[in-house]
Amino acid sequence: MSDHTVGSSSAPLPHAPDPGAFVATTTPVAPTSPSAWMSSIAARAADTGVLVGSRERVLAGLGVAAALPLPHGLEDEDALLAVRAWLAAVEPAGGADDATRPSRVAALGAFAFDRSAPTTLVVPSVTWCRDADGQTWRVDVRRCDEPAVHDAPSMHDAPPGRDEPVRDDAAAPFDASSLVQVPPPAAYARAVARAVADIRAGRLSKVVLGRMLDVQLPSPPVASLILQALWAPGGLFSPFSIPTPSGRLVGASPELLVRRCGSTVTSHPLAGTVPLTGSEDDAQVQRLLDSPKDRAEHRLVVDAVAAALEQRCRVLSVPETPTVVRLGSDARLGTLVRGTLCDVGARATTALALLALLHPTPAVAGVPRGAALERIAELEPAPRGYWAGAAGWTDAAGDGEWVLAIRSVELDARRALVRAGAGVVEGSDPRHELAETTVKLRPVLDALWPGASALL
Repeated sequence: MSDHTVGSSSAPLPHAPDPGAFVATTTPVAPTSPSAWMSSIAARAADTGVLVGSRERVLAGLGVAAALPLPHGLEDEDALLAVRAWLAAVEPAGGADDATRPSRVAALGAFAFDRSAPTTLVVPSVTWCRDADGQTWRVDVRRCDEPAVHDAPSMHDAPPGRDEPVRDDAAAPFDASSLVQVPPPAAYARAVARAVADIRAGRLSKVVLGRMLDVQLPSPPVASLILQALWAPGGLFSPFSIPTPSGRLVGASPELLVRRCGSTVTSHPLAGTVPLTGSEDDAQVQRLLDSPKDRAEHRLVVDAVAAALEQRCRVLSVPETPTVVRLGSDARLGTLVRGTLCDVGARATTALALLALLHPTPAVAGVPRGAALERIAELEPAPRGYWAGAAGWTDAAGDGEWVLAIRSVELDARRALVRAGAGVVEGSDPRHELAETTVKLRPVLDALWPGASALL
């Protein structure tokens, strides 16, 4: 195999089934409205399958045609390359090379914050792909020796058990004993102060410190209801609901890590935050734009993303001035970075390869990366798991989209872990960083149980 091209002749993906044993078909589906989409198959995928997406495209999968294990996460470049080769081997003839096709055989899933942590990408038995214009396609993947499924769920099938409210708020109250803050707020503020001291001593330029809520829910959570509270189709957030070894990762991210569509690569890093309360929001936004501390923090992230992507791009556009992204409860500085890849067929330019090049960015880790990761391990009392990792998809052409797995919750039976972080730089105030994480935690806590954020 050439060092620069990818095809079905690539080395097999370890521990994955033989792609030659599978066949795929793609079928157009009548367009649906966003509300009908969320109340039908997307909700079912959120509860029992896998769902990932953005404003550009949402993929909802049911069943598991094949599991593609990645024992070393993003660290094994050959395994990441082999994912594309596996998908291309299943893709119908001509499909992977036809840029006009709106959907291809895809693998969906998530990577942990620890880029070397094992994970598994899923190729669903049935995947519905809905683009921003409403165009919808269905991709079926099955073993060659299995008959075609003619009674698979329809786009218009309502998920079972959703005609009546799932939660009984009166019968199952949520109180302060249900929520443990890890670390306690005062301890988090002390950790921020220690990080500021490291920065002043020249050991770091930035480190992102997270805090966690360990929540015991009075009734089993329903992923699709949480997702409905966090995500409005067509809005600013990118939804995901992904099975994990311990339960399910559910969220709606504001931040695009990387998107590859043909020769175009896009990233939209966010950093620098102010709360929005509905009063004096314009003044708050202006303070954010005028803040040297927030502008410097944001530029650290943008420069790191640009430095990584320019290795793979012949043209890269990086605006000098950030814009403000309003996210309801807060506003953040954002910079849309867009480039044209040098070689769309190169090993190093698939969506997964670009993700491996970027993750974790300074938006969730720090600068320099190695020193920041060491400080995070020392100052945070628990591993991050999938929070601040990546959620998304990749397909047979090497295209794909991966978002930061923030504004999210990890579910395990009636237990939920909710995390948020703040970037610590020169000039950071521990009280302000604590308040910032509280602002970020509230929407997710309220999505878990309406009104629960009052306990923070």
